[in-house]
Amino acid sequence: MTVTISQDKSGFKPSPRILEELKLLEKVAKNVIVGSKTVGDIKYTAVLIKGMPLSSKKFTVSNTDVLFLLPLDYPRLPPIGCYLNYPWNTVGEGDHHFTRQSYYGAPFLSEEGWYWYCVGLGGGFNHDVWLNSWRPSNNAENGHNLATLFVTARHAINSDD
Repeated sequence: MTVTISQDKSGFKPSPRILEELKLLEKVAKNVIVGSKTVGDIKYTAVLIKGMPLSSKKFTVSNTDVLFLLPLDYPRLPPIGCYLNYPWNTVGEGDHHFTRQSYYGAPFLSEEGWYWYCVGLGGGFNHDVWLNSWRPSNNAENGHNLATLFVTARHAINSDD
């Protein structure tokens, strides 16, 4: 398992909190790349998980990449869903979380080959509800973090529910 920190010409350096969470994420994800991504005038910390396995019962491909865009207030607020680089057709397949559109203020990245998936740790994507359902801790291991987000997304994406 590998975590790569992309240091482009912007001089990106992850915060100590992000570095702590990347160590936790590395335990559940095989190949992680972290860097920055600017969308409009907002600069996000971008966490890319390469090659997440997909259920053969639900998908015609074996894996997808997963992208989380961390808000400026992370970890106080979680990312708004995640992005997949596999635009599967969900019409009639019952997965209403994958719309090929973005909602709740998440950036629209389909033109770049990233398709938004509505997933979180409960409560929808409403600021007040986030603060009640998203529970990071001062100690990254004791609360919600990148690993809990990834495991939740992996389960939701692969689930038939």
